[in-house]
Amino acid sequence: MKLTCLGINGPFPATDGATSGYLVSHNDTRLQLDMGSGTLAALCRYTAPEQLTAVLLSHWHYDHCSDLLPLIYRMESLMVQGGEPLHIYAPLDKRSLVRQALLASPAFCLHDVQSGDCLQLGDVQVQVGVARHPVPGVMYRLTADGRSLCYTGDTNDVAGMVDFARDCDLLLADGLFPEAAWTEGKPHLSAAHCAQLAQDAGARQLVITHLNPTIDPETLLKEARAIRTDSRLARIGEQYEV
Repeated sequence: MKLTCLGINGPFPATDGATSGYLVSHNDTRLQLDMGSGTLAALCRYTAPEQLTAVLLSHWHYDHCSDLLPLIYRMESLMVQGGEPLHIYAPLDKRSLVRQALLASPAFCLHDVQSGDCLQLGDVQVQVGVARHPVPGVMYRLTADGRSLCYTGDTNDVAGMVDFARDCDLLLADGLFPEAAWTEGKPHLSAAHCAQLAQDAGARQLVITHLNPTIDPETLLKEARAIRTDSRLARIGEQYEV
């Protein structure tokens, strides 16, 4: 599998940046993990959105799904020409206005997912784990040819997280906070927590993402590398072999 970072910020984009969005490709399977602001244009550099096998949303906060709104226009115009609807997998959140907009469009087919679900999407198996966030959220573990990518989405510590990420080849983790700003009640992990999670789970690679433009990235990296020396911060356009 190949992971391409299309957007790595949250909850809003940096200058010339984009919020959460990641393309995972394997053979002819193309899966989009989240589609925050600015990621749709970036995605088009690599594939046409209608060629995606599916979109997997970790949750319905705008910085993870807002670019699905302009995608409605593109998909509906293709439907008039005989195109197929795009499949969206996400946790159930009836309060989400973006979800309501997609439900009203014939160009999308929505599938509600929850922890414990296991999906086969093209050549990739997708396991769904629980996340802890102010709205319903999930983590995803993607596996193909014996290699696994674990994506935490937005979460703080949650029971079972280490086991869910156990022995993954790449852990893509939400490490928004420096240690001085992190508390148990916050909606995100710290970069140091991501490093400890990778260490405890035996992850072979760690990429820390959901980077707030107002927080010094060097502080995050220093704190993560104090625990795991090979920790990396996600960068837009970077690609990783899983």
